[in-house]
Amino acid sequence: MVISTRELEILNLLSEGLSSKEIADQLYISYDTVRTHRNNILKKTKFKTLTQAVSYCIRDGII
Repeated sequence: MVISTRELEILNLLSEGLSSKEIADQLYISYDTVRTHRNNILKKTKFKTLTQAVSYCIRDGII
């Protein structure tokens, strides 16, 4: 599983409780770009929810 730097950044912001809109605003990218990264994270990690992906990454010290 190779998660890009931007995807890790988004996972970290999700773990802080930010919404996709807030992440888009903070990173100066579009909401659709955040949504694409979120979908890519789920595909790469094979988790069904972002909550599972975030929990896994926190437990394993990835973020």
